[in-house]
Amino acid sequence: MTIAGRLDINLTCRSGSSASARIASRRPHGVTRMFRGRRPAEVTSLVPLVFSVCGMAQGTAAATACERALGIATSFETRRIRDILMLAETAREHLLRVVMDWPRCMAMATDSAMLRRVMGLDQRFRRALTSGGRVFEPGSMATCDIAAVESAVDDLCDLLEIAVLGEPAETWLARSTLADIEDWAQAGMLPAQLLLQQILRSDALQVGSVSIDAVPDIDDVELAGALFGEDAERFIALPTWEGRPRETTALSRQARHPLIQALGYGCGHGIGARLVARLVELAGLPDRMTVLIEGENTGSEGDEADDACGEGVGIARSEAARGRLIHGVEIQHGVVQRYLIVAPTEWNFHPEGAAAQALALIAGSGRSDARGLADLMITAFDPCVEYSLAVH
Repeated sequence: MTIAGRLDINLTCRSGSSASARIASRRPHGVTRMFRGRRPAEVTSLVPLVFSVCGMAQGTAAATACERALGIATSFETRRIRDILMLAETAREHLLRVVMDWPRCMAMATDSAMLRRVMGLDQRFRRALTSGGRVFEPGSMATCDIAAVESAVDDLCDLLEIAVLGEPAETWLARSTLADIEDWAQAGMLPAQLLLQQILRSDALQVGSVSIDAVPDIDDVELAGALFGEDAERFIALPTWEGRPRETTALSRQARHPLIQALGYGCGHGIGARLVARLVELAGLPDRMTVLIEGENTGSEGDEADDACGEGVGIARSEAARGRLIHGVEIQHGVVQRYLIVAPTEWNFHPEGAAAQALALIAGSGRSDARGLADLMITAFDPCVEYSLAVH
């Protein structure tokens, strides 16, 4: 087992309420103990290496949490670079699902040339954004190659049109109805279109429909209480808020988009909405990057420590590709005393959470393609670790 761990998912396929989905996590939650006794700069350099799947989001959360604990204001330019790095990482992760995992779910071969292009573009973003210094060092005054970033954004737009959408992102994002998405799916042969065609043909668009119960905007004081309180270990491994598991996914982030609302159902959003939400988010990333590139420094110093959490305590959140990432750190006498992380996978794959509910509905659907739909649903939720799927 790698440091990331894995999920073991077992479906019992029976009619009605006797069907079940059991999710057992083998994720090691004590990894962050290795950060105790280390200096903050050392920790922020290690975090993206130890948690490499979404390393840029992890690094951003680590740096921001440490800066808040130390009372260091984050410069405008450093915040901007970190934000663009996270968006570029989100683009990479979403693109990998579309060009690598979605074809696999249709028993199609991966386009290796396109895969290389995705990874090459990701490396271009990183080189352009990290060339000016250690961007995750607390208090760093990072700079970047703006021209190179702009060029990479242009190439991302081209890649989305060629490999994912078959048309400019702004044209695709103007679609707002179920008929629009059906017309788009039937009009081409790209992996995303073929997958939607398959789902529409098999009448699976609403399979696994559950209500969106998103992780709310929890203030720092309440988060600090959960992360550093008596039940911290349980909160990190099996997080709930206000007594119930929550969801933090591309779907929960894009829930207000007209396409997602059009794909809603009386009892929630199914597999079709989850797949389309990834496309909605992906199509919007170039514009979000451009806004950051063109943004001007208003003179504000940026994020600072909030003593309400306690002296030497810092809380930070990053919107990673798979959902909201929460970091908490306590620093005393210049070294880290406690370091805690709640990852999106713990919310989304909680044993009673959204993924478990959706998979249980698939298990009880009586469909002959339940296994394939379950695998696709897990891919749509996108755990940050490997998983096994057993169907009985």
